[in-house]
Amino acid sequence: MNGTVVIMMVLSGLCFIPSCFLHLYYLLSDGKTWTEAQSYCRSKYTDLATVQNDQQLAELNQFIGSDYYSWIGLHSESETWRWSLENKNYYVGGEADFRMWTAGAPFLNQIYNKVCVLIRTSGKWEDADCSNTLPFICYNGTAGTLNHSLSLIFVNEPKSWTEAQKYCRQHHTDLASVRNQAENDQMKLMIHNQTTWIGLYRDLWKWSDGSSYSVNNWYSGGAPSATATNICVVSYFGKWKNLDCNTKHDIACFLAETRKQVVKMVVEKKDSSVDIEELKEDILQQLMENFKSQGLVGEVKLRWVEQPDGKVFHKINMKEDTKDSGTFD
Repeated sequence: MNGTVVIMMVLSGLCFIPSCFLHLYYLLSDGKTWTEAQSYCRSKYTDLATVQNDQQLAELNQFIGSDYYSWIGLHSESETWRWSLENKNYYVGGEADFRMWTAGAPFLNQIYNKVCVLIRTSGKWEDADCSNTLPFICYNGTAGTLNHSLSLIFVNEPKSWTEAQKYCRQHHTDLASVRNQAENDQMKLMIHNQTTWIGLYRDLWKWSDGSSYSVNNWYSGGAPSATATNICVVSYFGKWKNLDCNTKHDIACFLAETRKQVVKMVVEKKDSSVDIEELKEDILQQLMENFKSQGLVGEVKLRWVEQPDGKVFHKINMKEDTKDSGTFD
């Protein structure tokens, strides 16, 4: 986000933590396939059971409380690749689909848990186990930055892909995307002959309600079984197993309690020439990234509330600085 803008007060009175979002779980002891289970839960409740944090996992396990397989909402979309930086304004035309795979990659049909992407010294990409520890490249800027070379930062600290993503989001903007050949060549020069993480990953596991996968609760040493046919997940004795979606098992559904809250935000402008209205989508994107880091994507929806004049922000006087306030829900 533009350095001339400082968020002074955000989400006053709004509950940030995942426990503020209530999930009520329901169990149906009736054999159905995963697709049948999904259809049933959506018709009667909200969806198949979703888990976004340890508290919800404990509640689900306590509720199921049996040694029978029970379908939950986790399933695989093994061929979906996406960038960690999801701001659509950052990509023009087909830039989000630019790829530089090495011969034979990606290896998704051979090794099922290779879901994160690295760039080798050759400049070619490969999918790899996300738990590998490698240096990484962060992006520091906003959508529409023209001088991209000033916005890429090589971090020579070996981390897993998830740790690297967290680091980039805390200290910069996100893990780096690669939009074209020129940017790929630039990264090749930056990495100093070291294999390095970039921001591309495969959205291998996701929840039926569209929320992202953030809790690791698998059997078999913390990973799903290495097969491309078992792409739906059951809970069994408090752990998860991926099975054939056409087998029939009990069902765990959830009902989400929806809450709406209108919140006022105040931002400070260090540069009076900055037009906050032009940055409102970037600000909203940054807020969503903060929620995403807490596992709340899919549960939180944000939008600006426009005033009668069609604008979101209006100037207010606070001491000597120029500040703007806007409201969203």
